[in-house]
Amino acid sequence: MGKLRHPLSIRLFHWLLVPTMLIELLTGFYLTNPSRRLTLPNIRSAKKMHFINAYLLTGLFVVYLFTRDKAEIIPQSKDLGSRIKKFLAYELFLTPKKPRFPKYNPGQKLLYTFWLFLIPFALLLGWLLYFPRFFEKWIVLFGGLNNIRRLIYLVSVALTLSIAGHVYFGLVNSVKNLKSIFTGRT
Repeated sequence: MGKLRHPLSIRLFHWLLVPTMLIELLTGFYLTNPSRRLTLPNIRSAKKMHFINAYLLTGLFVVYLFTRDKAEIIPQSKDLGSRIKKFLAYELFLTPKKPRFPKYNPGQKLLYTFWLFLIPFALLLGWLLYFPRFFEKWIVLFGGLNNIRRLIYLVSVALTLSIAGHVYFGLVNSVKNLKSIFTGRT
C-alpha cells in the first residue's frame, strides 16, 4: 500500500468535475454553433443540459472553495523562482533529469490557480447570460450581451486548452501519480 496522495474527497470532487466540465463545454460550444456532429437532439435539450450542469458546476466550485486547502495548489515565491526554471528546463527537453517537486510541480500550481480565477469568471458570465434582466447593470459594465458572449467563448477555449494540457501532462508524467487519482495512493 503506497502513500496517500489524493484523499477520497479530492477524488470524488475530481471525478464529479470531469463530466460536469465536459458536458458544460460541449453543450456551450454546441449552443454557440449548433452542429449535427454532436448528436444532441436539439437546442432546447442542449440548453437544459447546459444549465443543469451550470448549477452543478457552481455547487461543486463553492464546495471546493470552502473545503480544499488551497495552500498546496497556489504557487509560492519558491515555485516561481528556481523551481519553475527546473520545471521548464525539463518540460522543454533542455535537461534529461526530471526534477523532484512536492506534491504538485510549479506548472500544476499555476494551472490550478488559473482555474481558480477562470472557472468563477466563466460562471459569472454564464449567469449574466442566463438572467439578463436581473443582472442588467452588470451586463452594461461588460459592454452588452454580445461582449459577454465573446468573453465566455474565449474563456471556454482557454479552459478547453488548459484541460487538454492537464490531461496530456497527467498521461506523460508518472504512472504512479496518474493511478493515484483513481486509487488515492502512489
